[in-house]
Amino acid sequence: MTKKRRSNQAVSEVVDIVLLLGITIALFAFLNYIVFAFSFNESSPSVSLIGSIDYENNMINIEHNGGESLEGNTDVIIMIESDLYQDVYHNNSGELLNDTNFDTKWNVGEIVQFDYSELYLPEGIIDTLFIQVLVVDPSTNSLILSAVLQQGN
Repeated sequence: MTKKRRSNQAVSEVVDIVLLLGITIALFAFLNYIVFAFSFNESSPSVSLIGSIDYENNMINIEHNGGESLEGNTDVIIMIESDLYQDVYHNNSGELLNDTNFDTKWNVGEIVQFDYSELYLPEGIIDTLFIQVLVVDPSTNSLILSAVLQQGN
């Protein structure tokens, strides 16, 4: 009978493959961590806005109640029934309305007002109409406020 000798050649190949696989997995995990640690999109501003209707003065009010100041290019859209009123935050010359400290930002305590008395609505009908307010931050293209102020009939 012949005696069989064991060969150690296969062990070194298996160790090589396991080491290469371990290095590949570690490199992939490291690159995955690096890539996903960065935020690619700017986050929307953290802000508290309150919408209300002032029936005595014929105004729709949106008050900045806290959080970050909003830029002057913030889009304020008011929808009454199916009619949209955009850019209610600026006057005809492009200046911000009710900017109390003249810094071209919408700060805490400042109110955007929309006078609905100029819409030629029949007297007393405003309280029966659907009214919604949208505030959009154009730099992040995100909706900051979507509020139904009145359901309507």
